[in-house]
Amino acid sequence: MTGKIRLATVDDAEKILRVYAPYIEKTAITFEYEIPSLSEFSERISKTLEKYPWIVFEEDGKILGYAYGGPEHKRAAYQWTVGVSVYVDESAKGKGIGSALYEKILDILKKQNFCLCYALINDDNEASMRMHEKFGFVRTGIRKNCGFKHGKWHSIVFLEKQLNEFSVPPEPIIPINELEYEF
Repeated sequence: MTGKIRLATVDDAEKILRVYAPYIEKTAITFEYEIPSLSEFSERISKTLEKYPWIVFEEDGKILGYAYGGPEHKRAAYQWTVGVSVYVDESAKGKGIGSALYEKILDILKKQNFCLCYALINDDNEASMRMHEKFGFVRTGIRKNCGFKHGKWHSIVFLEKQLNEFSVPPEPIIPINELEYEF
């Protein structure tokens, strides 16, 4: 791989959306039915970057993948948990980009002081299951037939990974824009 991983900006929204759109149109990896507008997607990135990381893998000016963290729940006591997602461009699958993004996003989330990281995976997505298990995620549950897309019902597997110790009191979360991180 000759590309680089960096923090995304709102200006990347169109290129990131090009990576994401086929997942909406062709798969049940995401349960989203409609491709969001560019302005809606830009807002998602902007909102995420207020506290959480959104990173991209870029090569020769083309974004080939991205990963981001986000709130798992809204109540205050959940603030030390984070959900994580990764998407790789169809043309770049199998080149290690997803793993590189996951390694980086997990490192960032750990340095932000998150304690638990969650992932929700369609139970048909064997490649994603293997990648998560490679990074130390463990299965904690399944929600059977919870989503209907492309003419069939899909189940979601819940996975989690401990990032930091459960100190008392917990270390405060460092927002991504305050984290000193070397890419």
